Amino acid sequence: MLVSVIMSVYNGSDYVRDAINSILEQTFKDFEFIIINDGSTDESSAILRKYAAIDPRIVLLENEVNIGLPKSLNKAIQIAQGEFIARQDADDISSLNRLMVQMMYATHHPEIDLIGANCYTIDINSDIVCLTDHYSGITDLKSTLLEKKAIFSHGVAFIRKTALINAGLYDERFFYSQDGELWLRMLSKNAQFKVLDELLYFYRVLPVSNFRKGRAQRCYNDVKKMMYLDGIDETTINNKLQEIADNIRSGRYNSPVKNHIGVYWKCLANTAYFNKCANWRVPFKYLKRAYKESLSIFGNIKFIPLAVLYLLPPKLTRRVYNSR
Repeated sequence: MLVSVIMSVYNGSDYVRDAINSILEQTFKDFEFIIINDGSTDESSAILRKYAAIDPRIVLLENEVNIGLPKSLNKAIQIAQGEFIARQDADDISSLNRLMVQMMYATHHPEIDLIGANCYTIDINSDIVCLTDHYSGITDLKSTLLEKKAIFSHGVAFIRKTALINAGLYDERFFYSQDGELWLRMLSKNAQFKVLDELLYFYRVLPVSNFRKGRAQRCYNDVKKMMYLDGIDETTINNKLQEIADNIRSGRYNSPVKNHIGVYWKCLANTAYFNKCANWRVPFKYLKRAYKESLSIFGNIKFIPLAVLYLLPPKLTRRVYNSR
């Protein structure tokens, strides 16, 4: 058994079939697929049991209650039989040659501990928004992670299990941003990374109805700086992490997003414009959807500057837009 693919599912019935199929149909076949149902209350459990009954490569674990992503992933890693751990998120899709490409690279480069890759960004309808192909060009991984940016999508990670165990698995105190913290910890232990210049994953951007995830992520990113840049003592870090956990449980970060579907389409319009989309019409497609979701006539005025912006080359406008 060379590869253990691990995936945690929490109320993922809308997209989990696509995620599972993308793994089961891989050109590389020597893997086990460990799926953790993390206390789902929708149809996920029934879907997962059905797949497990027809494909012996699936190992299904059931959490009675939701315990969160890092704890679930650690449960899977601890029973994994593979030499390598491949991540997969329940709302994303792997390209059918993903495991083959990553396995071949790992085999020919035994010094590499973690392999990522570029990806496509897709929307709720599985339509491609853009190519996210800048990850492979990042040279300073630590600084990028400390700047609150990703070095690749979490779901495309392909990790040598010995390096993962040496680093200490996922820090279960991080409800969000657990991948960035783990990558920083692995780097601190001299693990070697490689981000492939190939599009091996389809990362799905979903709407959010409140600010909880974004606000909590910013807090967790501050803690990562405390840990890996400022050298703050462990007691202070534990207290800060406990404060964030308490705020999540109390709902302090749950500020609602007004017209979150409209905001979603607008964000995708910007994402398409500032990245490599299929053609110039893509940003306007999402801007049109955002316009239709607008709550007022006056609110639609804000789309006029964006429409003009999208007619200009991104190289000319990126700096101005980012400074706003």
